[in-house]
Amino acid sequence: MMKMEGMNLVHVKTWRSGVLLLLCMSAGIIDVIGYIHLGRVFTANMTGNIVIIGMSFAHVAELSILRAALACLGFIVGNAAAAVLLSGNQAKSFWPARVTVILAIELVFYLIFAGTARPEMSESMLHLLIILLSVAMGMQTTAARKLGIAGISTTVLTNNLASVIEDLVAFFRKRFGGMAKRAPIGGETWLRLMAVVIYCFGALVAGVAEVHLPFSAIWIPILITALVLIVALSLFRGRDANGDRTL
Repeated sequence: MMKMEGMNLVHVKTWRSGVLLLLCMSAGIIDVIGYIHLGRVFTANMTGNIVIIGMSFAHVAELSILRAALACLGFIVGNAAAAVLLSGNQAKSFWPARVTVILAIELVFYLIFAGTARPEMSESMLHLLIILLSVAMGMQTTAARKLGIAGISTTVLTNNLASVIEDLVAFFRKRFGGMAKRAPIGGETWLRLMAVVIYCFGALVAGVAEVHLPFSAIWIPILITALVLIVALSLFRGRDANGDRTL
């Protein structure tokens, strides 16, 4: 019985890591949609927008300070909204119920975007869509940070990449430095690396799709988020911080 419960726990933790990686893929897709169709801004990667704002002050090639600033503002609003939703849930949990609520709100935002986005839009509609996606990404970022899995936020991957390199350097130093104890590369290192890879894969998929059919790629994050909600409601409910059933 204990063996079966242990296997089940490993299974559930694998699913949780898997859905987190899928959310990274969604972020990569959303960033491509924003950059191609919403005026060369990023709706998930705020570092890129800060760079765009700086270049815009230098009058570099048709970059819009307003659009980049709206993306940053929307992301901050999403962060704050998710933080408020999560603030009353201080107890550690394998998958907080309010994370599921946040992802459900994000799915609604995606559906609104899919229903309103058009190849030809007014500037005001463009601004609204930028805010819509950036708020969704801000909420997702805070929700993912609440899970506390390998430090992955699904949208900010620079730290993940740096951690991977640092872990690999430490591993090879132990392996070739004559140290007696040679620990294998940890699971968190692989997870961070996969987060970076799958984010790039999402960007690749969206880039190919958007060239042929504008705004078609938004349906991938819609399907991914719906799948994550199904998994969360069916597998993650009623589990304590360690992943054991409490019901």
